[in-house]
Amino acid sequence: MTVKGVLMAGGKGTRLRPITYSIPKPLVPVAGKACMEYPLNSFIEAEIRDVIVTTGYKFEHLIAGLLKNDRKKQNILFSVEREPAGTAGSVKLVQGFLDDTFVVGSGDILFDFNIKAAIKSHEKSGKSATIVLTEVEDPSQLGIVETENGIVKRFLEKPSASEVFSKKANTGIYILEPEILEHIPENEPYDFGKQLFPKLLSEGVEINSWEGKGVWLDTGRPKELISGSQIMASRYGFEINEKSISGRIIMKEKPIGDNYKINGNCYLGENVKIGNETTVHNSMIYNGVEIGDNVKISDSIIFDRCRIDSETELSGSVIMENTSIGKKCIINRSALSANLSIQNSSRIYDVSLSSNSSE
Repeated sequence: MTVKGVLMAGGKGTRLRPITYSIPKPLVPVAGKACMEYPLNSFIEAEIRDVIVTTGYKFEHLIAGLLKNDRKKQNILFSVEREPAGTAGSVKLVQGFLDDTFVVGSGDILFDFNIKAAIKSHEKSGKSATIVLTEVEDPSQLGIVETENGIVKRFLEKPSASEVFSKKANTGIYILEPEILEHIPENEPYDFGKQLFPKLLSEGVEINSWEGKGVWLDTGRPKELISGSQIMASRYGFEINEKSISGRIIMKEKPIGDNYKINGNCYLGENVKIGNETTVHNSMIYNGVEIGDNVKISDSIIFDRCRIDSETELSGSVIMENTSIGKKCIINRSALSANLSIQNSSRIYDVSLSSNSSE
């Protein structure tokens, strides 16, 4: 048996705007790697070498971005949707590629589950479909699943508080046999969670389940992108305990500067310059960023070639590439698109700012 992979990467990432005005959501960096690199690596660990990526929104950017990386261990094909096909519909479009067991995942969901173990559970069950589950605190924005002896009994998308019957959530990762595709209609948008799985249950088709352990996070909003980056920096960073840098750090190159403090779970890119008395806590600082003196940065992401001037405070925010922030600014819980220029002493709270050049 040769297991293949399908990675869905066609969404617009509307909840992550203005970040996704300039980059498709699956390519948004998370602790230094494009989000979709994490599921692709999970596929590699499960010995899945043949992968097809379904894409639509900004597909040229996505294909170019993925091909820039060295993926000698995988053969990657692309399927471009001219019209949105839905999660199940996008997989139906590549039916000719899927001649044996295959794994479906989402390119904009951060996960590092043991997919090999999920495939073994699927094989052992003898079922034609397996849903990978994980336990969550708040299932209101997810599909919840009730199981009995590993078999799915009930399925409900985005339940209200009164409808919640389980904290086991559908992760959007499925192990399927080709015959399942016969249940998906052609030439119309069709969804796994809202349509296909409820239909299968109503027809008496048994669906296996497997509960994943590890990281699973939808980076759909800026605050989730920040927390996801911190989790991955903690998970894959190295413990550093130096005078100027301490914590779990992924560091491509030590920042230029003498009298700064960096601590927590952080990512540090190349050619970063940091001024005197500046502090960086639990944050991601990408390539070519310049930070002035007496700046305070916490729980934030600053992308390539940004400039943060002296005495500015930044917390809980995402700043896209080539944006300049003046002196003595305060920016909290906000997302700023690429190529902005923020004047001195600006106060920005709880907003998303974009420029025409970002779209």
